[in-house]
Amino acid sequence: MKIILSLVVFVFLFASIFYINTTIYNFPEPEAFSGDTIFNPYENLPDSSYRANFHAHSVAWKSVTNGHNTEKDLFDGYTERGYDIAGISNYHKISVYAKPMTDLYVPVYEHGYNIFKSHYLAINSPTVSYFDYPLYQLTSHKQKIIENIKENGAMIAMAHPKFAGGRSFSDMQHLVGYEFTEVLNHYRISEEYWDEALSAGRLTWIMGNDDTHDIVNEATFRIWNIIHSDVRHPDSVMQAMKQGQNYAISSKNELCDNLLESCSLVDSTISIRLTNLADSIVLKGQNGKVVHKVINSDSINYSFKATDSYVRMVAYNANSHLYMNPILRIEGASVPLNSHVKAEVNFIKTWLFRIVAFFVSLALLFLIKRIWKRRK
Repeated sequence: MKIILSLVVFVFLFASIFYINTTIYNFPEPEAFSGDTIFNPYENLPDSSYRANFHAHSVAWKSVTNGHNTEKDLFDGYTERGYDIAGISNYHKISVYAKPMTDLYVPVYEHGYNIFKSHYLAINSPTVSYFDYPLYQLTSHKQKIIENIKENGAMIAMAHPKFAGGRSFSDMQHLVGYEFTEVLNHYRISEEYWDEALSAGRLTWIMGNDDTHDIVNEATFRIWNIIHSDVRHPDSVMQAMKQGQNYAISSKNELCDNLLESCSLVDSTISIRLTNLADSIVLKGQNGKVVHKVINSDSINYSFKATDSYVRMVAYNANSHLYMNPILRIEGASVPLNSHVKAEVNFIKTWLFRIVAFFVSLALLFLIKRIWKRRK
């Protein structure tokens, strides 16, 4: 029993050491999008489009992590189905398998080994960040991880926010500095979490990925991104995605019923046209509220009201659903990208937390010594 107790205390001691490196932040207050200008990321959409998945796991770390297929299995599986970008996103490991095999190689890895699945996709990062807080995380801990990943020059997608309690609605309203939200993931659909962020003025663009760990026994090749770019180059494609010129598809059987044909804005009226008839087209706004809906149509029109901060479209068909980025109110010509927003360090609270964490670690170390002293 003493050995087991010592082991448990040692685990907490090891974990507590990470929390000595805590930074506490003051976050900008949540505030709905506002302004006299309406921004449409799909205006003048390039004709060329690319199909991409950024989240899939192969065998890695000598099979310690969850992955059942080789990198070749993953890459071949996606490219044979017409994917232009087949991202292999192993935990804290950048795969270079596809680099010599495609002109659209995009390095990506999944960051996070904490118990509540607060994970991120680090995209186009030249190096890996290994630091994490393995147990419970405050919003400030999650922000610190975002800052660490950004220091390596990565674009960041918040992975599966609804999954396993990794994020709260409060996190979505406050976290800043990341570009994308993985709304579609075969483990969870995090639509309401994205709306919490958008309603708080945190503008991130949608991302949809399989997050497969086994292409045979898991739902794979069913969620993907369509990215419009004039130039077939990874930097150009990712830049287009950073500008919101993308949307996501969720399919039940790998088949896609609909694509975006056009999205125009005249004065304050949005006109969206699809390539095929949709069973229903829904427009959602502040707090995820449905503001307009049409049935059995290939298009939808909507005039922005003074109370609308943003509007985003979802088109539903029998085999697939299409999710678009928001069209939103802005001040002047400045698009309020969440990736450009900064959180301010609270130095007093930061050092108070670090001091407390340090003494907790000392207390756990003392407890281990006391347990073994009694044993002797």
